[in-house]
This record gives sequence, structure tokens and C-alpha cells, in this order.
Amino acid sequence: MLVVDDEPMVRETLGQVLADEGYVVDLAVDGETALDRVRAARPDAILLDLMMPGMNGRQFLAALRENPMYSNVPVLIMTAVHGLNVNLQTVGASEVVEKPFNVDELLNKVALAVYRARESEKSSTQPLPVISVPKQPAQEPERGVVLIVEHDRSRLQQLDMLLSERGYTVVSMTRALVQISRLARALRPRAILLDLRSDGVNDVVRDLRSAKELDSIPILVFARDRGEGAGSDDTLIDAADSDLVSFVEKQPS
Repeated sequence: MLVVDDEPMVRETLGQVLADEGYVVDLAVDGETALDRVRAARPDAILLDLMMPGMNGRQFLAALRENPMYSNVPVLIMTAVHGLNVNLQTVGASEVVEKPFNVDELLNKVALAVYRARESEKSSTQPLPVISVPKQPAQEPERGVVLIVEHDRSRLQQLDMLLSERGYTVVSMTRALVQISRLARALRPRAILLDLRSDGVNDVVRDLRSAKELDSIPILVFARDRGEGAGSDDTLIDAADSDLVSFVEKQPS
């Protein structure tokens, strides 16, 4: 994530909020610095203040969209002007976020923007070949979305790769964020996989199970090592990656 804002308090606070949710965050004080950051490491999403000295937000967006490499990077405009009417398509932005921020709403918009950008990239590029997956066809599109929370980043990446190879769209995170139920309502995932060790899992499970409209979505709470406990209502297995993939594969499409 790249946060671009000339106000130090806003910039640092947003950076901390995003970092706490598992994002890798870079910061920039103006448009010129932001362009340098983008060139150094292409971000998955940008939070951009419009009103900045030097190169302002609109000028930054114009320069960013001139390069085809960055045409699909989602940009969320931040503004203190409530009810601001922005033609997002004209300025090249994805969403408007009003200050002061509602943190849950902000994180929800960031997660959805990243998801949509990845879907757009998938539709415009050739899929990578599947390697060493016996008796599996080439990637199968539109097999559904899988939401994953796994506290171990390397295991999360491995599980993401295994499911992606089988044609699933994976939305993953290292902490159980409060907006998971919102994402579930918006994306209608084929399955939700929750690592018991991840922060906030118990609260998220209660939230998901209290939403009647999500009753049909299978939820699996898993542990990597035996001996960890969970509430009596939790579906808990001692899981290897193959077990988790098998659980997803068994769910009706």
C-alpha cells in the first residue's frame, strides 16, 4: 500500500492502521515522491490526498495513468470535503474516502479495490502454467472466491498458490478483520478458511454465524498443530494445506 498525504499525522496514522492489518506500507508526502515510490515498487493500492503542495493529487493521477504499467493500480482519493462529487473515471480513481475516516469502511474499500484490481489483471493476462499438479486440468476460471485468514505469511502464500492454481480467486489476510462479514456478503465466497491462531478469529466467527444470509457459506476454523482449543460450536481440524484445499474442493459450486 502507498499512502500519499502532506499531513504527517494523517500519513502516519493511516500507515499504522494498514500495517496493523498485515499490509506492507510505503509513505509519500507529495505527488513527485509518490511517483518515485511507485516506480521503485508497484503498489497494490494507493490512498491519495487531492490537496497537496507541489504536485497535487490530480497531477499525480494524470502522470500515473500515462504509464500502462500502472493503469490498473486502484487509487482511493482521500478528502475532507464531505459529499464531494468526483467523476472517478475522469480523474482515474477507484473510490472516494472521506476524512475523518471510518476505519472499518476504509479497510473494506481497500480490500475490495485490491480484489477488483487482481480480477481485472487476471482477465487481461495469460494465466501461469500449472506445475506438478497431477490429474488437474489447466486453470479453471470462475470456480469461486475463497476467503482465507492465516497468521503465518509463508503458509498463507503457499495456500493462496495452491488454490489459485485450481482456478479459485483467493482473498487472503493475516488477521481476522472485522469487515470479513462485509466481504462475505459482497463476494459470496465458496468457502471461508480461518486460522485459529490469527487475531480476532473468534469474534469474526460469531459475527459470520450471526448473519442469517451467510448461513449457506461453509466456514472452516483450522489449527496447524493439535492441542489448540476452540469453542464447542467451531468446526476445527488439524489441517495441512492439502486438507484445506480438499475442504474447498468438496463444497458445491
